Amino acid sequence: QALHVYTDRAGAALYWRIRCKHPDGKKWIRPMHMNGTGYALGEPPTPAHGRPLYRLPQLHADTSAVVFVVEGETCADALAALGLVATTSGSATSADAADWTPLQGRSVTLWPDNDGPGRKYADDVAAKLRALDCSVQRIAALDLPEHGDAVDWLVLNPGATAADVLALACEGAATVATEPEPLRRPVPPAQPYPLAELGPLLAPAAQSLRRVIQAPDAVCGASVLAAASLATQGLADVLIDGRVMPLSLWLLTVAESGERKSAVDTEALRAAREFEKDLARDFEAAQSEHAARLAEWQARCESAKTAAKKSQGKGLADALQDIGDAPPAPLVPRLLAADFTSEGLAKLLALGWPTVGAFTDEAALVFGGHGMTKETTMRTAATLCKLWDSGTLDRVRALDGATKLYGRRLALHLMAQPVIAERALSDDVLAGQGFLARCLLAWPDSTAGTRPYRGENLRDDAALQRLGERLAYLHRLPLPLADDERQELEPGKLTLANDAKRAWIELHNAIEKHMAPTGRYASVKPWASKTPEQVLRIAGVLALLDDDAAQQIDAATIERATELALWHLDEAARLAGTAALPPETRDAEALLAWCHATGRNQIHSRDALRLGPNRIREREGFTSAMQVLVSAGWAKPIEGGAVIDGAFRRHAWDVVGPL
Repeated sequence: QALHVYTDRAGAALYWRIRCKHPDGKKWIRPMHMNGTGYALGEPPTPAHGRPLYRLPQLHADTSAVVFVVEGETCADALAALGLVATTSGSATSADAADWTPLQGRSVTLWPDNDGPGRKYADDVAAKLRALDCSVQRIAALDLPEHGDAVDWLVLNPGATAADVLALACEGAATVATEPEPLRRPVPPAQPYPLAELGPLLAPAAQSLRRVIQAPDAVCGASVLAAASLATQGLADVLIDGRVMPLSLWLLTVAESGERKSAVDTEALRAAREFEKDLARDFEAAQSEHAARLAEWQARCESAKTAAKKSQGKGLADALQDIGDAPPAPLVPRLLAADFTSEGLAKLLALGWPTVGAFTDEAALVFGGHGMTKETTMRTAATLCKLWDSGTLDRVRALDGATKLYGRRLALHLMAQPVIAERALSDDVLAGQGFLARCLLAWPDSTAGTRPYRGENLRDDAALQRLGERLAYLHRLPLPLADDERQELEPGKLTLANDAKRAWIELHNAIEKHMAPTGRYASVKPWASKTPEQVLRIAGVLALLDDDAAQQIDAATIERATELALWHLDEAARLAGTAALPPETRDAEALLAWCHATGRNQIHSRDALRLGPNRIREREGFTSAMQVLVSAGWAKPIEGGAVIDGAFRRHAWDVVGPL
C-alpha cells in the first residue's frame, strides 16, 4: 500500500515504515531499517534526543509555514500533496519517543483522528509543543465518522485546496509563548581580582598559586590575605579619631567543588600550621612542668591545712594567701579551627592563644553545624560580631558562670560551595545581625576546563617561600599583652598619615553618598557601611606585612587597600538579589530542575508531592513553588485538568522545557 521513509534533515534515509492491507481489510504496518548486512524489520535504536519526525527536510525548508501534525504518515503525505507542511511522529502512541525540537517556536495545527487514541495523541503532542514555545491550535470537530482522519476529510471534500484546509475552524489557538523570565537576576561575570594591589609579598605568592594550582584568582587572593590577617591581627590595631579597629579580616569565598580551594588553603596557611605544630611541642614540655608545679602547690596547700588543724584553722587563710593561686595551665596550642561553634571558640579563646583563625574549605561544617541551627544562629552571629568589632566576648552559661574576655582576635575565611553560600546569604538572621556584612565576599567564575597540568613544585617557589618566611616570623613575634595578663592583647596603634587620612575620608564620603536609595550601593548597604572600616583593616595588615615596626599607614597603602575592599563591595553588589534567594524561589528552581531532569512537560500535584524534590513534598512548599513558576512563565495551569499518566488530574500544569 505504501512505503514511508524517515530521513535526517539532509534527506538521508534512516528507516522505513511499511504499510500493507490484507484482503480482509486488516492493516499491517511494520518499521524496517538497515542493520549493516541487509534490511531488518524493526526500528533502529532510538537516538538520545528522540526519533526523527516524518518529512523532516520539508519542515526545515520553510520554517515560517504553519505545520500540520497528524496521526500517521498517510495523512501527512495527503496534506503535503496540497502544498502544506505536514508531519507526524507515527502512531497514536509515538509522541513521547519523538524529537519535536524542529518545531520549536513555530505555529502548529493539530489534526487528530476522530477517536479516543487520536485525541490522546493530540493532547500528548500539544504538551510537547507548548514546552517548546509553540503556538498550538487544534482543528475543531468535523463531521467525520468514528476513526475518521485528514484523508477521510479530503475524500469527502475532493476539490479542497490548501487554502480550504487553512480556513478550517480551530480551537485552542494561542499566541507564541514568550520566553520565560529567569527565576533569578542574571549575574554579570566577575571582574578580575586586583592581585597586584596585595603588595610585594602577597601578590607574587597569589600569582604563583594561580599559575600552578590554577584556582580562580579571587580564591588565591582571598586565601593569602586571610593568612596575613591571622599573622598580624594580634600585633596592632588601627586608630583613627579615637576609634580603634582590629586587623581581623573575615572572608567568605564561594566556589564549586573541584575549584581547588583546599589546595590553595593548604599553601596559604602552611606557615600558620607549622607555628601551630611548634605550639603543640612547647605545650607538651609546659604540661610536664605545670604538673610538677601544680603538685608542689597542692602539697603546700595540704601542709598549710594540716598545720592549721592544730590551731583549729587559725591562720589558714593567711597561709593560703601566701601560697597564692594555683599555677596556670599552659595555653591550649590551637591557632586554627575548622568546625566551630561560638561556644567552642569562646572556650578556645578562654583557655588558649588569644589570636586564632577560623579557616575551612568546607563552610558546610559551619553553616550546617550545631552553631548555626535555627535556634543558635542568632547567638552565634552576635558572639562572632563582637569579636570582629572589638575583640571582646561574653559567655554566660549555667555550668560555667559568666565570663567576659577582652583582647582577643579572630580571623576568618570560609570557603563555601554555592548551595551552602546561597543558604547562608538567604538567612535573615545572619544578614540582620551583620555577620555577612562583615565578610569580604567573593564568588569568582570557574576555571574548570582551562587547567592543563603544571609540573611545578610550589615548595620550591620563591614567592611562596618569601611569604612563608615572613608569616612565620610574624607568628613568632611576642604578642603585646596587657599588664599582668597572659592572654589579653593590648596591641599597639597604627595611625594614618595626613594624606592617607584625607584619602580615606574621601572614600568614606563617596561610599556614603552611594548608599542613597538611588545610589550604586543602595542594594548592599550592610556591606557598603562596613567598607571604610574594611579599608583600614586591610591597610593595617598590609602595613605590618611590609614592616612589623610600622606605626603609621601611608597613602599608597590606603590606596591599595581601597582597591581590594571596593572589589569585594562590588562583588556583593554584583551578587545582590541572585545569591540571596527567598525559599520559594529556591523551591521553584528545584522543582523546575526536577521536571527537566525527568523529562516532564506536564506535572500534577500528586506526582510532585510524591516523587518531586524533598524540599517541595509539603503542599505549602509545592504551591508556593508553582506560583513562582507560573508567574515567571515556566508553567501554565491546564484549565479543566488533563489526563496524565493514564488518569484524569484536576490540578495539572504544562511546564516549559529547557531553553
